[in-house]
Amino acid sequence: MIVIDQYSLGALPIEMYFNDTLLSQGTGFVWIDGDSFFLITNWHNVSGRNPNTGKHLSPTAAEPNRLRIWFNTKGEMGNKTAKFIPLRADTGEPAWFVHPEHGRNVDVVALALTAFADVEMYPIKEMESSNLQLSVGMDVYVLGYPYGLAGAGLPVWKRGSFATEPGISPAIQLHMFIDTASRPGMSGSPVIRRSWSTHLLEQNAIEMGAPVATRFVGVYSGRMSSSDPLDAQLGIAWPASLVPEIVSGRKHDDT
Repeated sequence: MIVIDQYSLGALPIEMYFNDTLLSQGTGFVWIDGDSFFLITNWHNVSGRNPNTGKHLSPTAAEPNRLRIWFNTKGEMGNKTAKFIPLRADTGEPAWFVHPEHGRNVDVVALALTAFADVEMYPIKEMESSNLQLSVGMDVYVLGYPYGLAGAGLPVWKRGSFATEPGISPAIQLHMFIDTASRPGMSGSPVIRRSWSTHLLEQNAIEMGAPVATRFVGVYSGRMSSSDPLDAQLGIAWPASLVPEIVSGRKHDDT
């Protein structure tokens, strides 16, 4: 019997299109709030622009106007069904929500989704979660689709570690640094911490018995830009606490 980790079902490959032209690839995942579903991914994925400079990411200066999201097919675990989702209203306004206080300074957005009859959403918010301790140096996993690659429609688990103190984010520093050598296509990936057998929880409590414990840590948005081939290979992740703030805030971008 094939066993698939529930978090592998949570990470979805996405493709950014301008009309019928494929611009880039990335990753996203589903969040649920009440009866409403949302795709969580990066601001730079949906806008086609660098959140720090505002410059276009495509050499053609094209901006995506729709996403193709590869959802899990209902009743066919591991298979994917593609759905196109518009990124803007007919009047041109962005359909995605940004952080209600920090806007695009948090490179994370939420895009409202329709509950399709032929797909299974697998929202990460409803997956098994534990209050695992988060400390600098601990391993984390970035679940995404480098260059669009996947194994049987499932994401690559890219190991990394906290390169900065996670406890200071978002109060002192909005983002966290992850020590990992990621690749294009992983922007928007969920970041998790995973523990096996004996689990170190918050306040240094120890839990035993459960074979696996997991904690959703945040949203990955790619490596720090550098032209140096010997760079520090630091990636940026946005704390998990920002996601429900974006979803509940329902603040449309003004881009």
